[in-house]
Amino acid sequence: MEFFLVLLICPFIVLVASIIGFILVRRWFVMPLLTLVVFTILTFSVFNESFFILVVVYTIISFIVSLIMRFIKK
Repeated sequence: MEFFLVLLICPFIVLVASIIGFILVRRWFVMPLLTLVVFTILTFSVFNESFFILVVVYTIISFIVSLIMRFIKK
């Protein structure tokens, strides 16, 4: 179940949260920073230290989605 959560659910949550966060805040850098902070906290409280690699991946996904939303909204 954890494998399913890490590979399917979390990236989907990051995508949706980045889109909604950009629409609400209108700043492209807020959601990647929030993603980094939240998943770093989850790394040390729920998962183990090897999850930090996925934290970087999720932050990059959030960064890319935020930049795409920025260019779409212009």
